[in-house]
Amino acid sequence: MILIKSKSDESEEKIDYKKLEIDKIDKEFTIQRRFDGLKERTIKNDSQRLKVYLNYIYYTLNKTVDTTDNKDYVAFFNHLRHDRKCKDTTINKYFKLLTVFYRIMKYKNFNDFLVESKERKRFTKHEIRHYDAIDEETLNMILEKLIGMKGSTKIRDATFLRLLWDTGCRVSEVAELTYSACDLKKGVFKLTNTKTKRERTVVCSKETLKLLNYYLQHQGDQGPDDYLFKSAYDGIINKRQLGEKFVGIVNELKREGSVPENKWLVLHSLRHGRAVNLLDKGVPLDVVKEYLGHTSIETTMIYSHSTERKNKMLDKISKIL
Repeated sequence: MILIKSKSDESEEKIDYKKLEIDKIDKEFTIQRRFDGLKERTIKNDSQRLKVYLNYIYYTLNKTVDTTDNKDYVAFFNHLRHDRKCKDTTINKYFKLLTVFYRIMKYKNFNDFLVESKERKRFTKHEIRHYDAIDEETLNMILEKLIGMKGSTKIRDATFLRLLWDTGCRVSEVAELTYSACDLKKGVFKLTNTKTKRERTVVCSKETLKLLNYYLQHQGDQGPDDYLFKSAYDGIINKRQLGEKFVGIVNELKREGSVPENKWLVLHSLRHGRAVNLLDKGVPLDVVKEYLGHTSIETTMIYSHSTERKNKMLDKISKIL
């Protein structure tokens, strides 16, 4: 109280230099990731995780990215598991992120931890459970429930699900379809904003095309750059809300006993289901690979050995025994 403080002293005290450094590192990493061609959603998720890490080492450990060592990384991953209660899949994502981060930013102090972690299989012990594939019967039950619901978006949502099933697309690929990418007479769709950055063409059935055109008759702006599936505010459809609605219907069917309790069905299950369905119908593996936009045949082969296909095979065998 006795000493006199100038305004410049007060403003300098408020500067958080650690935060400035964290923001600078995050910005540099984001620029590199954007240059690599990653989707903005992926970049945003990585940025959020990176800041969790940077905040921990700068504020909790009072260190910097170039002075951390093995015991610091162990402390951080213990922090994720025990303090933040992260699941194994989330912890694995942090490990992959830090591997990329230290490589891109050319820091060498993560290398020993990386080698040791791979040797001890620290981040590969836990089997990651994948979504189950959906079949036509279950999808039809979901569509019936959806159409029977109240609300102004049920036709839009049902059409979206039908198109997802027919095309085998990722949810984002259908959500980002614009009129310029669609032949609404033939039911042919050109996908440009794909995960693999490779354009591909998909098709839909006559029944789905008829439903799609019926839905579009009641839509507003239909310019070349307008989305087929819009939100209430004419923006892109809210994928999260649609996903929650889908899971809600699945849970209702589980309570009714129509869907097994152990089935893990989400929107992406339609893509898995379409892959299994095409293979069951005898479509060659390499054709399914191209249609779904897989980068490697090994990914497509996962579906050829899926639980759903094995169960059908066992049913066929039991009938001839």
